[in-house]
Amino acid sequence: MPRFKINSEDISENLVRIEGDNYRHIALVLRMKVDDNVMLFDSDGVEYDCVIKRISKNDLLAEIVNNNKINRESPIKTTLFQAIIKGDRMDLIVQKATELGANDIYPVVTQRSDVKNTNKVQRWQKIADESIKQCGRAVSPKVHSEIKFKQVFELEKSDLNLIFYEIENSLTITDIRSSSKIESASLIIGPEGGFTENEVALAEDNNFKSVGIGPRILRSETASIAAITLIQHYFGDI
Repeated sequence: MPRFKINSEDISENLVRIEGDNYRHIALVLRMKVDDNVMLFDSDGVEYDCVIKRISKNDLLAEIVNNNKINRESPIKTTLFQAIIKGDRMDLIVQKATELGANDIYPVVTQRSDVKNTNKVQRWQKIADESIKQCGRAVSPKVHSEIKFKQVFELEKSDLNLIFYEIENSLTITDIRSSSKIESASLIIGPEGGFTENEVALAEDNNFKSVGIGPRILRSETASIAAITLIQHYFGDI
């Protein structure tokens, strides 16, 4: 069943008024009718099972028949620092990072980044917002404005701080698993062509561990998906 995000103030007694993009998607794209079921949710993590009661020219009214508090957020807070890459592959990274539970996404300009892909933060945030409808989350990750590589290290550190480096063959996430509780992780993923040695050295000087993801060189978008998946597997809820 499709899910649509609403604001709690849209609810009056047991009825929800839906307008704007959600109205157009429900009434004009999906062509849903009166008495059809629709799933709504808010940023507090409440899902509402609803039945459409009225469809007008510019809005519709749905009746809540059941509601349920959900929590599909991972126990580990994950911040992705993603080097900007070409084409629509950044779109894919934002979408999959959202599905996998990332909380913050920073587009990063590195020495080998394709900087022509900048100024798309609103687009990427919209992709994240759309992705939570599909994956069942209630809260979207925050897609931040682009930053330069050196600015990564001016931000608050996580419990676990990693830079994924394709030349690193000796250390993997499996090797650095700790018995201590890890509640947050920051992951830096490089662009096409990887990081320069100076960038890796700067990260290591700022207490980021350089790790690899196996013996094969991955595309940047594959590395992002693999890195978040491994973090969620070892420290989160996968």
